[in-house]
Amino acid sequence: MPRSRKRHAMLALVAVPAVLSAGLAVGLAIGASAGALGGEPITGEPLRDPPVLRSRDGRLAVTFTAKGATTRIGGRRVVTWAYNGLAPGPTLEVRPGDRLQITNRNGLPGQPTNLHVHGMHVSPRGHGDNVFVNTPSGATFVNRYDIPDDHIPGEYWYHPHRHMYVDQQVSAGMAGTIIVRGGWEDQPALSSLRTRQMVLQQFQVTPDGQVVRGTMTSDAPTYTYVNGQLKPVVDIRPGELQRWRLSNLQGDSFVRIRVPDGMRAWLIATDGNPLARPQRVYEMLIPPAGRRTILVRAGAPGESVMRNEPWGTGFQAIPEQDLLTVRTAGPRRAGQELPARIGDMPNLRRAQVARRRTVQFSMGAPGPNGMPVFLINGRRYEQWGRRNLASMRLGTVEEWTLTNTTDEYHPFHIHLQPFQVMSVNGQPVRGVMYRDTVPIPPMVNGVPGTVVIRQRYTDFTGRFVIHCHILFHEDNGMMAPVQVVR
Repeated sequence: MPRSRKRHAMLALVAVPAVLSAGLAVGLAIGASAGALGGEPITGEPLRDPPVLRSRDGRLAVTFTAKGATTRIGGRRVVTWAYNGLAPGPTLEVRPGDRLQITNRNGLPGQPTNLHVHGMHVSPRGHGDNVFVNTPSGATFVNRYDIPDDHIPGEYWYHPHRHMYVDQQVSAGMAGTIIVRGGWEDQPALSSLRTRQMVLQQFQVTPDGQVVRGTMTSDAPTYTYVNGQLKPVVDIRPGELQRWRLSNLQGDSFVRIRVPDGMRAWLIATDGNPLARPQRVYEMLIPPAGRRTILVRAGAPGESVMRNEPWGTGFQAIPEQDLLTVRTAGPRRAGQELPARIGDMPNLRRAQVARRRTVQFSMGAPGPNGMPVFLINGRRYEQWGRRNLASMRLGTVEEWTLTNTTDEYHPFHIHLQPFQVMSVNGQPVRGVMYRDTVPIPPMVNGVPGTVVIRQRYTDFTGRFVIHCHILFHEDNGMMAPVQVVR
């Protein structure tokens, strides 16, 4: 069990037994009305994409009801917290210039919530991507996102962001993807390909069909599911080129994905941001919240497996697991060529830097309850109050050196817009690589891990946050407010 899970288990048992009991009672009531729950998961089903809700005439208006629900995970009936009874939630498909409206109804027992559109470049104010909103149990809040005409097409996602409750709600399954169409996404060389959405979520399901929320206190096995399915099957023809969208929507765990034997793969986008050209890949380490869009070409007929390879040490170690089976069969497909170019992102290497900052991720002494404390620049989130870690000027470029003095990786995420990764542990990053979530390596032999990023602040002013996207760390202090001002 990863250390974050152990710590969260302790937190749940010490701090929130009433909330967990209320959730369990609701779950049992739903389960009783829905018939038998639990049992062994079903494997080998054909991969099913999540349902898609598309904008029309420049608008998409949806209602999410967050509550305990009976749904299917691994082919059997389970009870969890979900949006509209789906885990993962529906995929939202929009275009630059659209208005996206999400009515967020909180039916969770005894917990507040809110909503964040991760990676999207929209206003953080008011009813926009405002993570300071508090929506109590039983209340409703309407988020309205005006998507800029020049928004970067690609893959993003949504999830709750109410501090201290994020890990429980996301680990229950409250998350889904957002696809911004247009531009490089819709070029003929890509839009003609079969596209598969692959949402990775980690669930632990008890024998009686209850999904364990963030605590992992049960002895039941923990699996990473793809679109809520365990080890599904993806069909492809020999020689066929497909586009796969891989989204790690797990609350705390990395995935290390190895390309199936007999197949070739090319990375074309990271966190929704396009690369200039397809880049051959053999395996990918995707942090929590990370997304990778790849092109895959099948080889000879047969079956192969895409695995979550072992990775990490100590408390962050992840075991090997088969994620899905690729079944290559049928007549050979010819004539599908790789695109020569994907997209262009601004290279900030020669940009004028208005300010340089150092942002340190660290751990403090355990609190009075014995739980760990996670810090940014020496403070827990609650200690910032109305102060901000940084105030950045609209229209300027800043360079941040992210440092890590702990023995764990910390996936750094900043809201509002992506950043260019310049170097990792002093090694320059080749090409132009943009992300919205990047792992900061741990300290080794007393030398902190470092990542250098650059970012230009455009379009929007307002207050938002940076944080570690291991959600247990975020809920326990590893978050800080920042703002963009004129």
